Amino acid sequence: MELQQLRLFLAAAESESFTRGAERAFVSQPALSASISKLETEMDTKLFTRNKRNVVLTPAGRKLLKRAKLIIEECSKAKEELKRHNVQSMLRLGVVNTLPITLVASLIEQYRRENPGLMLHVIDASGAEIEKLERDDRIDLSLTLLTSKPSVNRRFTYTKELFGEGYVLAMTPDHHLSQSTSISFHDLIIEPFITRSHCEHRRLVTDILKTQGIRLNNAYVTNQDDRALALVKAGIGVAIIPECYDSADIITRPLQEMQNRRSIGFEWGEGDNLAEIVKFVEFASTARWN
Repeated sequence: MELQQLRLFLAAAESESFTRGAERAFVSQPALSASISKLETEMDTKLFTRNKRNVVLTPAGRKLLKRAKLIIEECSKAKEELKRHNVQSMLRLGVVNTLPITLVASLIEQYRRENPGLMLHVIDASGAEIEKLERDDRIDLSLTLLTSKPSVNRRFTYTKELFGEGYVLAMTPDHHLSQSTSISFHDLIIEPFITRSHCEHRRLVTDILKTQGIRLNNAYVTNQDDRALALVKAGIGVAIIPECYDSADIITRPLQEMQNRRSIGFEWGEGDNLAEIVKFVEFASTARWN
């Protein structure tokens, strides 16, 4: 008994006609008839009762029909499973660009090492850009800032917080403010200041300065954190950075007026790639973030 014989048998049985069955199976009517006759010989039983108008299943044919459907269905499932197995898994991750690249690189390197069969595509973007990537279905999940009031019509409805942190003032170890345990914006009036233009809380800082009538000495404006840190290390100025930016070449001190904190974690939604997403989130949740 061969699969092709069962397929032709099903076509004839469900069509109740050798002619219509042959058309459905894209074979000639003589080829279908010959296949069924051969099957009946092998089974040593009649499967159809033939008449001028149609063909009708015998009791033995009805029994075979149930089994044939199951066999063909299982074969189709096996083919689909093998197709999916042969296609390399892929995960598209959006990462907010105010996270230290060292943390992101360490996570990616470890996960790729433990999952060599995975294609991990990572896109750096701002918070607003990540929302657009999500809407355009260009990412499967994002490592980003979590908000208590997410935007409406978001595709990503699941969240997992990894860590929370505040903002601090970064400077060189020999800076004259490094001996202070707490610093105010008033202490920065004459200090060369490095502005991180992509900072999520830049508007908050601007509002604080406006309320207190303070104007900072903006010595350098950049939208890249590695540049901002390099400038601080070189003694060009001071900068407000998230706490997770740790470096032996700089020291940080709290700012009295900066009480706001940010929450970093994953956002994702439903989809065909959900199992791979959950696996990655669970792995990342075991990493040391701060």
